[in-house]
Order: sequence, then C-alpha cells, then structure tokens
Amino acid sequence: MHPTPSTHTTHPPEPPSCVQFSPQDPTLVTLGTYFLNASAADLSSKKTGHLCLYSVTPDEGFTLLQSHPTQAILDLKFSPHSPDTLALAHSLGQVSVWTLSERALTLKALFTPFPEDVLVLSLTFSPTSRDTLAVTLSTGEVATVSLESGEVVERWAPHTLEAWTCVFTPDGRGVYSGADDSVVCLWDVAGGSEAWRDRRSHGAGVTAVLPVGGEGAVLTGSYDEGLRAFEVRGGRRGVVGEVRVEGGGVWRLAWMGEGQKRVLASCMHAGTRVVDVEGLEVVAGWVEGESMNYGSDVTADGRVVSCSFYDKRLSLWSA
Repeated sequence: MHPTPSTHTTHPPEPPSCVQFSPQDPTLVTLGTYFLNASAADLSSKKTGHLCLYSVTPDEGFTLLQSHPTQAILDLKFSPHSPDTLALAHSLGQVSVWTLSERALTLKALFTPFPEDVLVLSLTFSPTSRDTLAVTLSTGEVATVSLESGEVVERWAPHTLEAWTCVFTPDGRGVYSGADDSVVCLWDVAGGSEAWRDRRSHGAGVTAVLPVGGEGAVLTGSYDEGLRAFEVRGGRRGVVGEVRVEGGGVWRLAWMGEGQKRVLASCMHAGTRVVDVEGLEVVAGWVEGESMNYGSDVTADGRVVSCSFYDKRLSLWSA
C-alpha cells in the first residue's frame, strides 16, 4: 500500500469523533467532537462537544461555517429518507436531530430516552421506517427509538460490555450489533429474539458491522486489527475471509461508491484504509493522523475526509 497524502488539513477546536459529507451537497462536511473534562464536578460538563459544519473544496480546503455546542458526540448519521436530516448520538443518554438547509444546521429535536449516566455510542436509521433509529449503549444494550416521540420502542441486551456499533439489515427486519465483549449478533426486530451470534471469531471488541448485498453476509471490524467477512445464513455460517490492518483496530466501515466492491475503513492508530472486498486486500490509505482515526467518509467522486482524535486533525484526500 502506498499512503495517499492529504491535500488540505484543518484543526477543529476539540478532538473529532465522527464525520460525514452532506448527501445533498458534497462540498459540506459535518463533524462531531468529544471533549473529556476530567476535573468537572457534574456529568453535564464532564463530556462535551461541538457539531461543526465545514465547507470543503479541492481548491480552497476547509472553511468553518458553524460550530454548535452540544453534549459529547459519539456518532452522527444522515437519514437515507430525508437527506437534510442528521441524527447525533450523545452522552447523558441523549439523541438529537438536526436539519441542514441553506448551508446552515438547525436543531430540530433533543431527546433523552436513557439515563444521564448512559452513553449513546452509535446510531443508525432504519432503511424502511423514516422515523426509527437503532442505537447502542454503554450498558451493552441496543434499542430502537422513535424520532417522532423520542421514546424507546424496543430495548434488548445482547452484550455484557459496551455496545460499539449497530446497523439494520437491508430489509429493516433485523439489527446487527457488535460490542466490547467480542460478540457480534443479529436481533430479529419483528420476532423479538436473537437470530444469530458469533462469540469466537474476534480476538477483541467488535467495533464495526456492515451488511454485504442481501441478508446473508456481513463485514466486521475489531480492535484485534481484523476485517472479517461472515456468512450469517445457510450451511457456511462463520468467517469466510479476513484481512489484517496492521497497527490499528478497525473502528468504522463504509461502502465506497456503487457495487459494494471497496470499503473505507477508519482504523484507529493505523489511519484510514481502502479495502478491496472481493480480494480482501488493502489497496490505499491515509496515515497522517497522529492518534485515533475514529471517522472517515467519502464522496461519489472519491474525495475522502478523515479525522484524527487527539491531534485534532481533519484532512481531505483522494482515494
């Protein structure tokens, strides 16, 4: 792999934890930050953050348009149903919903469906219900939340340690989750029961899950530096392929373009990697970050933003 240099870099005021391009306007980037104030006496000021909106172009680089103070942001996602709608996972058991319109972010709703000592660690929109989120919690639980009422619809406990990630199946009937207990599992939302579980294949916590194609396969990322392909149904259940990312765990995974042939992997200490899924081979990457790469995103034309946590770095490069 030959590392790709960044073309532009900016430094947010706080450590960046997650990032996404606007699906409506790929010259806009939303960034979530997470700051831990260890000396703070109360929970509300111990973990704080900002939701930042940047303009980014190949010629001019990054321009900060807005910065909204919030509770610490652990994850953010745009809705596949309303591309102007953005949901954030926070500390203090909170979920917030924002609207991006005319190059400005506006808070639409702030919900507190969980106790304030619970971190909402990740979230994902249902592909079939525009008002339903699935979220994972620091308690090891997973839940679905209504965006109309902010109330918990269903809640289950598939893990014994922090649940780092979740994603719906393409038909919206199931939710995959991965956690610090090294377990990845599939919950049948309609039936209210567990449909599949793997507890032996990962040597450390499961931090990313990404469905492949239809209902029968997923990719997983783990602290153990492995990106694995699983068959979930049929006679070949289990790991069917694996690629190692030396030097850092695989924190997040996202598809690049159409066809599900390449994946963008945010790899913590190892920066960002582009992985050929068919050959399970690392083909490109970005390694300029000096600490934890918790977030990356890519446009249809291959422009990538990657962030690095402790050195407060946000960079633009081409995959």
